Amino acid sequence: MNYWRIIGSAVAAAVVFFLYGFLVHGLLIAKDYLPYPAGVYRGGEDAKSHTPIGLAGIFVAILVFATIYAKGNSYGAGAGARLGLLFGIFMAGAFAAVNYGTLHISGKLALEIGASELIEWTLAGIVIGLIYKRAPTTIS
Repeated sequence: MNYWRIIGSAVAAAVVFFLYGFLVHGLLIAKDYLPYPAGVYRGGEDAKSHTPIGLAGIFVAILVFATIYAKGNSYGAGAGARLGLLFGIFMAGAFAAVNYGTLHISGKLALEIGASELIEWTLAGIVIGLIYKRAPTTIS
C-alpha cells in the first residue's frame, strides 16, 4: 500500500466528487431544496460558513474509501466502480433514507439525494481506480 498514491487518488476523486455535487445539488436540483426553511437546511451565509467542515468531512470519507480500495485485491476502473457503487448504496441508506426519515423533506428530494450518492461514489471509485496503482511486486 502506497500512502502517497492513496492521497493523490483521494484528492483527484474529491475534485470530481465536489464538481459533481456542485452541478447536481448546486444547480440541477437546487430548487428542490428551496421549500425547506432554515430549520431543515442551512441557507445563505450560514451555509457558506459551515461549508469547509462539510468539505473536510467528505475528503476524510474519500480518503478512507481510497485506503479500503488500496487494501483490496482487484484494481482498475472497474474495481473502483464496484466499490464506489457499494459505498453509494451504503450512503443512500445511511444518509438519504435516514434524512428522509428524520427531516421534513420530500420523497422526491430524498430520492434525488440517494441517486446522487450512487453516482458520486461510483465516480469517485472510478477516479481512484484509474489513478491508484499498486506498487510493483518483485519476484525473488
